[in-house]
Amino acid sequence: MFRAPLRMSALALGLTAGLAAAQPATPTYSFTYTDATTGDNAFIAGGFRYYTIDPGADRYQNDIYERPIAQAFQLVGANYASEEYHSYVDVERARLGWDANYLYASIDLVGLEKRTKDGVNSIEGLKAKYLLRIGTDADGRNSWYFMADEPGFAGTPSTVFTNAKTEGWKDTDLDVGGRGGPIHGQPGPSGVNVTKVQNPLEEFGMNGYDAQVILSDGIFNGGAGQLVMWQRVSPADPTVVEIAIDYVSLGLTQVDLQNLRFVDFAAVAGGPAGPENGLWNDKYTGIEAGSPNLGIGTDNEFGTQGLGTIYLADNVRGTVAPICDPDFNQDGNVDQDDILALVTAIGGGPNPAGFDLDFNRDGNVDQNDVSALVDVVGGGQCP
Repeated sequence: MFRAPLRMSALALGLTAGLAAAQPATPTYSFTYTDATTGDNAFIAGGFRYYTIDPGADRYQNDIYERPIAQAFQLVGANYASEEYHSYVDVERARLGWDANYLYASIDLVGLEKRTKDGVNSIEGLKAKYLLRIGTDADGRNSWYFMADEPGFAGTPSTVFTNAKTEGWKDTDLDVGGRGGPIHGQPGPSGVNVTKVQNPLEEFGMNGYDAQVILSDGIFNGGAGQLVMWQRVSPADPTVVEIAIDYVSLGLTQVDLQNLRFVDFAAVAGGPAGPENGLWNDKYTGIEAGSPNLGIGTDNEFGTQGLGTIYLADNVRGTVAPICDPDFNQDGNVDQDDILALVTAIGGGPNPAGFDLDFNRDGNVDQNDVSALVDVVGGGQCP
């Protein structure tokens, strides 16, 4: 698990906001993060349509979820499957970028409909909550949480930026990532890859993103009506949500953005979406959260049936600042599987955590990056 310093001096909540910038311009994006999709996993059995989750796409251990499906799962032949899929919760790509005034985020969904076992596809629209979380600490501590709610509200999605149904919060007491560990005077480990199962104190007294910095409809809290957050449906693609944030007025700088080590995009139509929950694998045990991954018999990996409190939810996570994390596939182990995951990603396959493929930081993505990871897996130093 990678870590970054907890210091976020320029991100301090109490900084005085500057004057409001003009209406957001056309977004500019410099970073792209790809995600597994469930929409292409449909299969027919007994005349009904079912959906499975890609192996390795949903990892409770790492707080990574691929759950754009209903809670109930069942064994259909050899497949552990759901009979209901929501494409407007299925993230296939996310992007991040900024200009002199605004931070821009884009969340690209598979579609706009709900698909059921009887073969019916019904248009639902972008009616979920679409989230962006950013911070300079890799475990999410002291990070920011921005929410664009129902971009397709009232059935009339806006393709121009609007402040409607946008809000934002900040973690001021460092408990996103868990309450366990020395940072909170508690025993045991803590962090994004430490769950409530491993340390029950991870959730003890956790309040998540505790300070609301952007009130309803994009109003800066303490800014005398100043507007600092916008959302829209992309005019180029009705399945893309775009978010704009006046980061300058929030006290952020471009240096802060360049040092982001926690960048998380999510779509949530079920649970949980509230800022008070912090990281979901700290809030809920595996049994409480459920899983789309098959375990023994007809149960999931935690010995229960299907999904629990975490359902109709999908997220993808990455970084802006280079991070040397040899656990490339984020399965909790550093081994040959990480090398295989990097080779696959360089060849055009999935990038499990949205990591920079230039592992050796030489400006090229090639065999030398694989060699560098081989050295680190073998006990060498990070480049």
